Amino acid sequence: MKKTIIKTALLLGFLLPALVFGQVYLANETLTTSDRAMLESGLKFNSSPQDSFEFEYKKSPGKAFLLSALVPGAGEYYAGAKWRALTFAGVEVFSWIMYFNRKGKGEDLEKEYKKYADENWTLKNLYMNGMNSEKTGLSGSHYIYLEYDDVEYEGNATYLDTAFVGWESYVLNGDMQPVRTRDYYENIGKYDQFAGGWNDFLNFNSDPDTVYMSDLRNNYLNQRKDSNDALKMATNFATAIMFNHIISAFHAQVAAKNYFPEAEKVSWQVGLITDIRQKNPFRGVSLSVAF
Repeated sequence: MKKTIIKTALLLGFLLPALVFGQVYLANETLTTSDRAMLESGLKFNSSPQDSFEFEYKKSPGKAFLLSALVPGAGEYYAGAKWRALTFAGVEVFSWIMYFNRKGKGEDLEKEYKKYADENWTLKNLYMNGMNSEKTGLSGSHYIYLEYDDVEYEGNATYLDTAFVGWESYVLNGDMQPVRTRDYYENIGKYDQFAGGWNDFLNFNSDPDTVYMSDLRNNYLNQRKDSNDALKMATNFATAIMFNHIISAFHAQVAAKNYFPEAEKVSWQVGLITDIRQKNPFRGVSLSVAF
């Protein structure tokens, strides 16, 4: 029994070091493949087009166009032209501020001049002064509409004389009034034919053959001009807003095609790695990004 145990121990003593040495040797043979072999392996793999691909990140001209068409400057910012984006955005903000400012001012002045006209111009004055001056009155080349009991009549004497009898009494007692349309507020200040309706007409007009500008009428015309100028300026800014959208959209499209700052250039390299050093080669994935 003792002899058997001794023989077994001696056999293991010789075999175990040999096994360990063999494993180390085989491992070293796998791990010490030359650099040249590794390079050749990499070159062999890189030469296979199906194992790798490369693409470059770019801006979409269509997206840039749409962004700036909606919000000027947004497309430029997307394309990388940030200073130009700031310019278009600044023009947009300034134009909208000025549009609302001028529109509001014009509408306020419009309310004021209409109130001014309602207080200082009457149909009764026009009729009474028209009896003394051939240059003013309801009869003439221009007209205003008059209303009585919800019925509208064209404001000239010839038509009214043939329409019904006694219309003058309706004018004198105030039962007949002008229809206060936009044309009405324009005509009473613009044309001499309606100058007799202003309260101070007789203070400036004693000659039946000539119509002179009265202070009330002159002030009214100045108020209308200020209102119209403000509203016209608002329209100009609205036009500027429209063109800012159009110009910014086309500019952003061009910027997306041509404007690529270095910071926006991104190159991607993706490939599969093959390790042929092993008896059963295995593969992996490599990713490189260059900014």
